[in-house]
Formats: sequence, C-alpha cells, structure tokens
Amino acid sequence: MPNAAWKDLSTSDHSDEVVLAVDFDATGRPEARFADLVANLKVDLTVRESVPPDGASEAARDAAGYLAHWAGPLEQQRPRVRAVLGFCAGSVYAAALAERIGRWQETPPQLVLFDPELITPVSVLWQFQKVVGFLPPLISDAELAEARAEGQRLHDEIQDVAQLKTEFLRLTRAICTPAFTRFGLDEKRREEVFDLFRSFLGYLAAAAGIDPADQWRTAVAYSSATPLSGLRGMRSSGRDVVVGREIEVAVEHAAMLADEGLAAEVSDLLNGPWHQAR
Repeated sequence: MPNAAWKDLSTSDHSDEVVLAVDFDATGRPEARFADLVANLKVDLTVRESVPPDGASEAARDAAGYLAHWAGPLEQQRPRVRAVLGFCAGSVYAAALAERIGRWQETPPQLVLFDPELITPVSVLWQFQKVVGFLPPLISDAELAEARAEGQRLHDEIQDVAQLKTEFLRLTRAICTPAFTRFGLDEKRREEVFDLFRSFLGYLAAAAGIDPADQWRTAVAYSSATPLSGLRGMRSSGRDVVVGREIEVAVEHAAMLADEGLAAEVSDLLNGPWHQAR
C-alpha cells in the first residue's frame, strides 16, 4: 500500500498484519526516527510510516484534511492493522487513526505512544525558538535576541494556534531570508527550507484540532527521561493527562526511538496478544 500517504519502513513475507507509525519525518532532524526504531525491532510485521500532505495543499489546511489524507488509503484497502504508533504530536493523529480503524476492524489496533504531546501555543513557540537557535553565526547575537523577543511577544498576544503558526511563518521568513542570502543560498534552496518549516508548523497546528483523550486512555505510552517532553512536560504545566499504561524509560527524548532497550520492549508488546494493556 505504499503511496503518497504512507511509506514502508519494513515488510513481512509471512504476515498480513501492519503497524502504522505517525510522525513528521525529515532528513537531518536531531531526534531519532521511527526508521531507527524499526531497525531494532524483532517483529515479523510490515511497518508503514505516515507521509504528510504537501504543506501548501488543501489537505494540509486542518486536522480533517490530514486525517483524510492518511485514512483514505487505509479505508480503501483495509489492511489488518495490529498497532498504531505515534511520536510527540504524531500521538494525537495516531489516536484519531486508531479510532477510525476500529470502526471497520473487529479487533481495534493497539495504540502505542512515545512522549505524546498535545499542541498548544507553547509548542509552536518552542519550534520557532529551535529554528532561530540554529541561525548563529548567520545572524548576530543582537538579531537573535530580537527574534526571540518578537517570538515571545507573539506567543503572549495570540492564543489561537493556527493564527500563531501564520505569524511565526511570517517572522521566520523575515529573519531567515537575509541570513540565508548572506550565507549564499539561492532562492530555490531558501524556498525548500521555508516549505519544510511551513509543512511542519502546519502539521503541529492541525493536531491542535484533535482531542485524543479517550483514545489515549487505552494506550501504552513510553515516557523518556527528559523532564519537559511528553507526559512529563504536560504534567509539569498542570495538565492532567491519562493513558492506559505508562512505561518510563531511562533515555533522553531525542534518542528514545533509537534505543535498543526500548525497541526490545516494543517488540515484546507487538508480539504479544492484542490489547494486553487494557
């Protein structure tokens, strides 16, 4: 079923069961990826990872568009989905996809989350701060401080995630265009960078339109040792988030999907009976 919505990370010659993994994958990102997890899994299952819609497409306008983009091929072909995995904001989409799959599949898929995250204005601000943090030495310390201050001002004034996304895209272009030009990037390469950031912020902002609470209550959630990531981060900000079973792992957030010990635990979960967490 590989298509514009899903790509194979592994295939099985012996099983017709599929595991779906939802994340925003990008070359060169600092966090480990589902491809790293799959490389260490000991399972005989096909694993497919989500491919987001083009950031400028109609499908990328809201949560319904993203879900239709991913669920459409699934609903047409109806593979036997053993589990749906989600990383960070992907955990929100994973919950919605698991719910949809449960409508046609006699045994609903397991929902397995890795540092699940609900999207708020703080999430968007943090991603903006990460981007501008990579710009030195292309911009001066004073320019960096000004960019961060403007980002904080926007966050403090705008509570709507979609509107905040639009403002951060505008601000990022205003800051990065002269910096990239000084660095020697041509217009085509600059637009590729902006398109990637637009696509990622769109992915985050659309996730804010989904309430995963009911599905998360049935999920197995792995929590990293990073204090401000996933369930730890949400609880530290006062949000009461409930999952079916939480498993703490002694690995930092950025490295968790590449951790061999975590992969062994996930392998045992996927090889076990469905719904053993319920």
